Amino acid sequence: MASDLGTRAVLAPTMLLVIGGIYWLDLTGAFGLREAGIKEGSLSAGLLGLLGIGGAWEFGRLLRAGGFEVGLRTLVVATVVLLIAAFPFGWHDLDHELYPLVVGTLLLLFPLALRSLGRDNMQKGLERQGATLLGFVMVAWPMYLAMGTCFRCLPSVIYVVLICKGGDIGGYCFGRLFGRHKLIPHISPGKTVEGAIGSLVTSIALAWGLAVWLLADRIELPLWAALGTGVLLNFTTQTGDLIESLLKRRCGQKDSSNLLPAHGGILDLVDSLLFSFCAWFLILVWLT
Repeated sequence: MASDLGTRAVLAPTMLLVIGGIYWLDLTGAFGLREAGIKEGSLSAGLLGLLGIGGAWEFGRLLRAGGFEVGLRTLVVATVVLLIAAFPFGWHDLDHELYPLVVGTLLLLFPLALRSLGRDNMQKGLERQGATLLGFVMVAWPMYLAMGTCFRCLPSVIYVVLICKGGDIGGYCFGRLFGRHKLIPHISPGKTVEGAIGSLVTSIALAWGLAVWLLADRIELPLWAALGTGVLLNFTTQTGDLIESLLKRRCGQKDSSNLLPAHGGILDLVDSLLFSFCAWFLILVWLT
């Protein structure tokens, strides 16, 4: 336990510094990035793309560990192609931005469907299609939209991350201090109703407080919209966390991988952000 705490104390600040440094470079264009033709949002989108690819790989490995048939190679390749496709767009025409999601999904399913027609694949073909598609929609889609958010409004990416992760921290603190009633014990025994309420309150406060600081120069977000955003993002945050907990419990795994000591894997790091990125992208399109 002491070793885990020491590892967390070193690794968490290091990750924050790296992410913060990439965001700062991306936002300011320091060191001649703009002169080199690197547009705002590219560095952050690249980081999110790498996380998306790693998350898709962990998803496939997690389900395989649970005995599910999943096209791991197909899932990773389709995720790579989709996330690379985020870079060519200007991200101002929603119709064109959604083409890769539709085309990528069809290209993912078609070879799996053909393969399932074989005699040796009849029993597991549908399961392989469903499990692979679930990983693509649950991991690759949100990260693609998060990358698009980087190009549409870079500060709003940090806005979403701070609201979601702040809600996680608030929920943990409230749960430790006041937690008495279990929320969904059969999925996540440590989560409490009091912690969920504390998480909601924290996210609402952050959504209101950070809107002026991060978004005022780019987006007009009225008070009621900021408060509603806090509620929505907290709901998607807690839901994403619980669904990944369900996956891990069903597959008999504690973490999605051992990539990050004392933290788990990439999927453990971004689980609370996946649905939130999708929700915020819709809000962002509406606002802009």
